[in-house]
Amino acid sequence: MRANAPLKNLYLQLQSAGISPAFARKVLPDWWDDSIATSASGLQQAQLYFSKVFNLDFASLASQENTPRFRPVVHKFKMNQNVVEDDIRASAHYCTAMAKLAVLASPLPYSAPSENPSQLREQILADNECVDLTALLSWCKGAGIPVLHINDVPGKKMTALAICLGGRFAVVLSRKGHPSELLFHLAHELGHIAKGHLNSDGFLADQQMGDSFRGDADELEADAYAIRLINGTDAKYHTSGQSVNGNMLYAAALAKSKSERIDVGHIILNYGHAQRQFALAKTALKLVPGPENGSAVVNGIFFDNLDNERLSDDQLAQLHTATGYISP
Repeated sequence: MRANAPLKNLYLQLQSAGISPAFARKVLPDWWDDSIATSASGLQQAQLYFSKVFNLDFASLASQENTPRFRPVVHKFKMNQNVVEDDIRASAHYCTAMAKLAVLASPLPYSAPSENPSQLREQILADNECVDLTALLSWCKGAGIPVLHINDVPGKKMTALAICLGGRFAVVLSRKGHPSELLFHLAHELGHIAKGHLNSDGFLADQQMGDSFRGDADELEADAYAIRLINGTDAKYHTSGQSVNGNMLYAAALAKSKSERIDVGHIILNYGHAQRQFALAKTALKLVPGPENGSAVVNGIFFDNLDNERLSDDQLAQLHTATGYISP
């Protein structure tokens, strides 16, 4: 269906803010019909809907400014040198809007993670064999910190975001990967929260993690927190110089995992990163039993613990559209 003139102008406004008409159409509710926007009240309904979904200032949409404004919040972008803020601004605000719904539907009160990652590790190990993705997600659930995975975003993709909303926190993961990869991303974001890197309403968007941020104090501190939480030490794994293949790396990682209660996939990835043996680590990672799709693990736990009664049908549909998750 071709958009009528008022709706077409609205799509042009959104496009100027980094949101394509195709993406805007995707998030509209099933009951929407473009003819609704031919009346002034119907157009206002569309403007209000988009302002909530994309965290836009409603007045700037209603006044039909050429470029609508995102709602003012404290924001920190952690990006590599090839990315500018405008590339991921729309994505970060879209994820923030979805995080608001996640917090709204989180039934448990917020409990802050310990500033000491070793203390948080001890808490998790009291009920789990190791700090793996499922165990960390379970702790987040009990702490009232919703965690969801959003792969499809309107702008450039980020790795993850920590989001502060009215004194509560949520985490959005966005990169696809093995559960052990997403484990580190989540632990990193918890490091930002625990260390107080975001204490006012807003978001901290990590476009990429790793060597690109060697000089960024917040990123170094969040990385150190994540490693301590998952490993219990600042370990960087190696094999004493001998040549190894994927089977050998997996076997060695499994033995250390059992003896030191560390996620086996994390040991493999830690080795691959420390030794710049990324292809070898990927090969060994395929030998780890269990699910390979980390986003399915994240969103499965998220929706299992969602209080649907706190959301409208439209809000619940927005979360399913954002995550791409279909309940079994």
